[in-house]
Amino acid sequence: MSLRYFTRDEFVMGDENVFDKMDDIFLETLDELRYMVGEPLRITSSYRSPAYNKGIGGATKSMHLQGRAVDISCTNSHSRMIILKEALNLGLTVGVAGTFLHIDDRDYQIVFTY
Repeated sequence: MSLRYFTRDEFVMGDENVFDKMDDIFLETLDELRYMVGEPLRITSSYRSPAYNKGIGGATKSMHLQGRAVDISCTNSHSRMIILKEALNLGLTVGVAGTFLHIDDRDYQIVFTY
């Protein structure tokens, strides 16, 4: 698969490159989100192994476990609004936290807060 805006190296958890554990359809949608936002998106969390997810207190049914979620660093309201709007336009779910946005493609769209 060829992405326009993201590289394999942006999908690293700890010392492991997890690009190949990400869902292809989700990656294509994430790449489209990057295009629509018009600015770089810095991924802080992507695929998580069950052990890693448990260790950080992640949800037992986290979309990160399926490679269908990322957390994107976001610390200002203007960028948060743009990313949120465009993610919703693409049918994605968004979780809003103080310093990041969780983005996933679960089967039903919601917006939630941490």
